[in-house]
Amino acid sequence: MISVQAFNQLNRVLEQKTGISLAKNKRDIVGSRLSSRLRATQCESYNEYYHFIISEKGSNELSTFIDKMTTHETYFFREASQFEFLLSYLKDKPPKRFPIRAWSAASSTGEEAYSIAMILEDLFYNHSWHVYGTDISETTIAMAQEALFAISTVSKVPKKYKKSYCLKGYGVHDGSFSVTKQIKSNCTFSVDNLLAPSTLDYSFDIIFLRNVLIYFDETKQLKILNNVIKRLNHAGLLFLGHSESLRYKRDDLKMLQPCIYKKISP
Repeated sequence: MISVQAFNQLNRVLEQKTGISLAKNKRDIVGSRLSSRLRATQCESYNEYYHFIISEKGSNELSTFIDKMTTHETYFFREASQFEFLLSYLKDKPPKRFPIRAWSAASSTGEEAYSIAMILEDLFYNHSWHVYGTDISETTIAMAQEALFAISTVSKVPKKYKKSYCLKGYGVHDGSFSVTKQIKSNCTFSVDNLLAPSTLDYSFDIIFLRNVLIYFDETKQLKILNNVIKRLNHAGLLFLGHSESLRYKRDDLKMLQPCIYKKISP
């Protein structure tokens, strides 16, 4: 079992590198997630593992540690009602200018970004659009760029999109699927930190910031929100996760549905 001291040490490293600080009740989860890394690095204790990842010799393992602590569950069209809202909203109020730009601000392995992309391609195949995905994990960004997913996860994709935009793997990729070239070529992924975004020079019409804020304290939540909202175009849409909500009313946002907001001021 991971000791309180080791948990606090590892938590401090995580906060320094990502801004995320885990609650005390996450100690057992941290121990469970890192148990395989102790074996892989031949560390005899979590305390030894902590000293390893902060050493020059452990720089590669530090990236793995961050991946283990920040990679969260994701799948295609997660919280499907939000994608249904997006589809309906864009049908009723199609954009007046192109290209349309969307940002999956915590894209993980890419399922959210590619789900947005399928909707945009369905509605605006004859117009210019692009989806940008960012995440703090180098490993998940590499997986998003590869766009190779377990075939079992395709069941979450609506039948219409599955037929049009999903490609079954064969040979060495048997048991997997990918997305079409048109979808993949219109999605760009990069490693970035929402506390200080540095890779995006665009403003966006659609931003998904889902299941992110719950991992930060109130001060950092506000900083992330400000960083994100200033990149949202006037009348653009902001999506939060179903377990998240804005603590305080903002003059620059109007709630359209729980966890879905429209920007109403520049």
